[in-house]
Amino acid sequence: MKNPLSRLYIPLLILFLLIIGGTLSYKFIEGWPLLDAFYMVVITLSTVGFREVHTLNAAGKIITMAIIVSGVGTVAFTLGQVIEIIVEGEIVGFRRKNKMEKIISQMRDHYIICGYGRVGHQVAHEFLAEKKRFVVIDSKPETANELEGHGIPYIIGDITSDEKLEEAGIRAAKGVIACADSDTANVFVTLSARSLNPKLFIVARASQKETEEKLKKAGADRVISPYFIAGRRLAAMLMRPVAVDFLDTIMHSEHLELNLGEFKVGEESRLANQTLGEAKIRQTTGAYIASIRKQNGNFVLQPLAETGIEIGDILVAIGTPKQLEQMEKAAA
Repeated sequence: MKNPLSRLYIPLLILFLLIIGGTLSYKFIEGWPLLDAFYMVVITLSTVGFREVHTLNAAGKIITMAIIVSGVGTVAFTLGQVIEIIVEGEIVGFRRKNKMEKIISQMRDHYIICGYGRVGHQVAHEFLAEKKRFVVIDSKPETANELEGHGIPYIIGDITSDEKLEEAGIRAAKGVIACADSDTANVFVTLSARSLNPKLFIVARASQKETEEKLKKAGADRVISPYFIAGRRLAAMLMRPVAVDFLDTIMHSEHLELNLGEFKVGEESRLANQTLGEAKIRQTTGAYIASIRKQNGNFVLQPLAETGIEIGDILVAIGTPKQLEQMEKAAA
């Protein structure tokens, strides 16, 4: 957003030049003292109707008429611009945007939600519950009022624009979610995000089955179809209701102090090149290892005590926030 006060630069410059030019004209052409000359310019521009400081000759009258014709119009225009800026709240909006840009510029390892429809709302809800840092990009102006009330950083504009993605701090972001209602927009978001930050983890929404392959080719790490997920969940709830309730309790309960986390084993981790039994994760952190994803993408769904842990493995653990915090330190 451009500084609204920049609209006043040119008229204020014209006024300044008129005041200086008029003052010098009265001084050197009429021979008046500098203060009297300046006073004459001010009362002429303000149209207060005071009489002349000294009697004017022909040249002085021409100067006065020139100041009235050019200056009074400029003053009226400037005052009109000031009133318009105040009434439209542009200064408040400009300050708000500057504050938002400062917050976003300081964010690191955050997430970017592209599109704030029904899916975007739910994603934001989950991020807030998990206390994750994120930025929303959406094209609807009314989104600003909604997010402003919740203190959520946002950018209003074209979600497929490289410029908007840059403003959202995509080069320092951890992941992007392309969840617009349009599959075409999601493909463009994925392409732009992948080109701007090759290390991003990108999750994209696909409404049509044929769009899934396009999104993967564009650079999406995961493609989700809301209708496919809803169908699977409906079937699972009918056939395995208790199992589904258990997973919901683990993943989404606001009252149970139990979470699911994933941790990548680093090169300097004490867990590397040990078996689960040797690592004693349960004894030292309290977390339970539910699964291990190996570097080739395969899962060890029932890890045993003799299951090896290698650098780059991702451990899926269940535990309290404190236990998972200890787990993260152990895996790092």
